[in-house]
Amino acid sequence: METGSLHISSYLSSPAVAAATQDLAGGLCRTELWSRLGWLEVKRRYRRTVIGPFWNSLSLAAYAVGIGLVGSGLWNQDIHSYLPYLISGLLVWNMISTIITESCALFVTSNGLLKSIRFEYSVLVYALLWRNIIVFWHNLIVYFCIVIILKPSLLHPIGLLALPGLACVIVASAPIALLCGMLCLRFRDVQTLAATALSIAMLITPIFWPVDALSGVHRLVFIELNPLYHLIELVRAPLLREIAPATSYLVVFVIMIVGWVLALEMFQKFRKRIAFWA
Repeated sequence: METGSLHISSYLSSPAVAAATQDLAGGLCRTELWSRLGWLEVKRRYRRTVIGPFWNSLSLAAYAVGIGLVGSGLWNQDIHSYLPYLISGLLVWNMISTIITESCALFVTSNGLLKSIRFEYSVLVYALLWRNIIVFWHNLIVYFCIVIILKPSLLHPIGLLALPGLACVIVASAPIALLCGMLCLRFRDVQTLAATALSIAMLITPIFWPVDALSGVHRLVFIELNPLYHLIELVRAPLLREIAPATSYLVVFVIMIVGWVLALEMFQKFRKRIAFWA
């Protein structure tokens, strides 16, 4: 036990790990910087538009209604229950998939900053997460509109559990964004692979189809062993007036631990090379 503790202590005290940890912690403390960067990016994307980021919400609403009308018949579901299920799942999925997609170009598109200014690289990760949180809150309006029209009974205090669920999703997404950013900076082909993987994951994850549609081995593979399902369920279940299963919290906790361990290991090894790869 003492040998293991000494090994961990020596690992954490190494210069590379200390620099990586300081970057992650220092970047997080620069709240004003990454929050400003995230907000400015949202404003830049919707500059000279009338309703700004609400265009994203309108697109989501049209997409959800269109798919909902087809899906309710395809899966023989009541539209009053299926559409809230669909939109609550799409809210979380859009945020997760956008974080992964944008993280693949995180350092690639910031090569000018990386080569000209010294700053904590993690600031870019936190800015990425923040702007997607902003978009999530805008899109949440679509959920409330659909629920108020179709099933007002879903508006319940249990829905507040979606807030800690959302926090867990963000904490679990941060190391994934950092890993994807470094991998795609070094190997540009990873960006295409990630886009393909997300397209497949969207279909095999219970977003469009109900969870109880599968059973046996298929349920084990595509639901119970699907980390994306558990990430989505932490937010979707409370929005549907349910409590997310303890298994989902456990899986997401494991994702957090494994993700941050891998991210720290990669970051401490290749942090100094990021500017040269850009």
